Amino acid sequence: MNIYLGTDIVYIPRIQATLDRFGDRFLQKVYTPAEQKDCGQINSVHSTKGKMNRVSCNQLAGRWAAKEAIVKALGTGWRGLRYTDVEVQRLNSGAPNVQLHGTAAALASARGNCQWQLSLSHDGDYCTATAIALCSPPTTTPVGPDSETKI
Repeated sequence: MNIYLGTDIVYIPRIQATLDRFGDRFLQKVYTPAEQKDCGQINSVHSTKGKMNRVSCNQLAGRWAAKEAIVKALGTGWRGLRYTDVEVQRLNSGAPNVQLHGTAAALASARGNCQWQLSLSHDGDYCTATAIALCSPPTTTPVGPDSETKI
């Protein structure tokens, strides 16, 4: 079993300023429709043109920190990935859950069967996330007359 760790901290007012400046363009580029809905940005009565409510901004900032922590655990940073390749969902229990798509899913798959643990925390103007991937290396079966099977 291999363990991969990533962590990130975000200054929430920086995310608020980005949302105030770029609004829907930022939301569409960084967050999946499911993430936007979960954070109250789809079918919401407030607009991203003005100040977003504090709870939504905190949730989006937490997702940003989580995405950063996940790509750090993958070992790539954002090189070759789209922001929406990494999705943070919320289970019915409220616990965060990692869903990978596209290139991010392929990278994780190359490490074997990975189970993800994700923790988010908020305090004042900051949020932090830690991502751990527990990966069983892929098993390969040798083929050919010179191959040995080890048990």
